[in-house]
Amino acid sequence: MVKRLRLKKFIRDEKAVSEEFTSLPALSVVMIGFTLFFVLLATVYTAYGVRVESLEKYQTADFIATKLTNPDCYLIREGGVVDLPLLNSADGKSALYLIRDEYKTSGVNFTLRISWDNTYEDFPENLPDYIGDRVAVSKNVGVYLNEVQIVPGKLTIIMWNAN
Repeated sequence: MVKRLRLKKFIRDEKAVSEEFTSLPALSVVMIGFTLFFVLLATVYTAYGVRVESLEKYQTADFIATKLTNPDCYLIREGGVVDLPLLNSADGKSALYLIRDEYKTSGVNFTLRISWDNTYEDFPENLPDYIGDRVAVSKNVGVYLNEVQIVPGKLTIIMWNAN
């Protein structure tokens, strides 16, 4: 019976030691939750910025493609076909360099790619290897190859930051 009496005394004993560290696990879970929330919020904010920047690049590339496929553009012949011999000439390349220089002041560089069948040509020069983040916008056009041959093709603007 003595054992029982001690057990009852232990259970009914209302004297206790203050446990200051019992709230620490709960507090650490709350702090981890806040940290994860703020990390998620920062990630969403940076992802939004990247997507807006990418959208602006696509809009700029589309504007350049629309400008170059305009019937008033120097490289478009009657009927809306791209004059490939003109682009291969020195005058065509120099005119394209002038258009590129206008956009380089804004930090944008681009290459014009004309493709038909399984062939393509880049103007005014080939696409450099050192560029990383780039966007491309294509428009379907007719390609004037010579007096006898006009084939369906694509005009593609490949754009990147000139920094």
